[in-house]
Amino acid sequence: MCEGTSGSGELKTVIVSVDKAGHVNQCLAVCEAAGWRADEIVRIPSPGRMTAAWDRFVLNLRKRAATRAARPERREPGRLRIVASGRAAEDVVASYRTLYGDDLFALFSGRPQWLKPIFDVALAPRHGLEAGECVKTAVIPASKTVIFRSGPPTRRLGGRSEGSRAGLAALIGGLNKAFVIDVDRIARQLDEMAARRDGEPLSLVFSRRTPQHVETRLRRIFDNRVARFVDRADRAGFEQVVASAGEFVVTPDSITMVCEMCVTGRPVHVFDLEVFDRGASTYRFLEDLLESGDVTLATGGTARSCEPGLFAVPPAALSLYEAWETGPIASPPCAPRGTALHS
Repeated sequence: MCEGTSGSGELKTVIVSVDKAGHVNQCLAVCEAAGWRADEIVRIPSPGRMTAAWDRFVLNLRKRAATRAARPERREPGRLRIVASGRAAEDVVASYRTLYGDDLFALFSGRPQWLKPIFDVALAPRHGLEAGECVKTAVIPASKTVIFRSGPPTRRLGGRSEGSRAGLAALIGGLNKAFVIDVDRIARQLDEMAARRDGEPLSLVFSRRTPQHVETRLRRIFDNRVARFVDRADRAGFEQVVASAGEFVVTPDSITMVCEMCVTGRPVHVFDLEVFDRGASTYRFLEDLLESGDVTLATGGTARSCEPGLFAVPPAALSLYEAWETGPIASPPCAPRGTALHS
């Protein structure tokens, strides 16, 4: 699936991403930091780790069809920028690399798996390191340069506070690959946090992944104590709460949700939930943030304010782009549709 977001400028920018909001937002965060307008967004459907068997089969069929459709038919004049995220995007980027050669600047958010260097730079999360790997020894052949980070590039949310920021906003997720979403445990920790903030407003925000029984029970438990409930589809309400809250407590099941709260620069807590897979990337991500003190467990007391630039696009990545931009145009011969640097 492709979509245009702006008129083309002198240098075209294409986002190629797995069809998941978190990955697309990482690409948009890079574009915003670099001052690029996305001329086209290519979304590739792909199953995730939690996808059911039948849905996985269907999504894999859609993935193959979308990948074939997204491969470029021919090279356009001039140079090209690509920002990509998700393993499903790599095949498409490889086809572009074959056509454009060094006239393509490709940045990847995440840890790419391709076996040949199709990216100029990868912003790789430290929680993507395998057992026994470290930043100095990790080998990522898919990218010429790898910059390891604590998490993905993250956009600042919209919405403005009409007054001073105050109160606690609780963001409730759902289905995930590492944590048990235990409603009793969440309610108990939220009750304790609210009691320590007597008189301050409390907001509960639900996501599309929040199980209905979890939402129903939390609404019942906190019905008379919550200043505002935000429905799962109310994006404007979500942004208003984020803009006005003084601090946040988040279920740790979504890397994107945790990062979005951290980039506000305000204190962030995470609910202390049972872990059923300590090898999952979401758990390793949270472990890294807890160790650095950037977030605090809901049971752990006072949280410090996050560094606003914690998940910003690193200047080194933009410097690599600037060096490429000032270099000569290579203009390699065009290759036929469908050829790629196969991994």
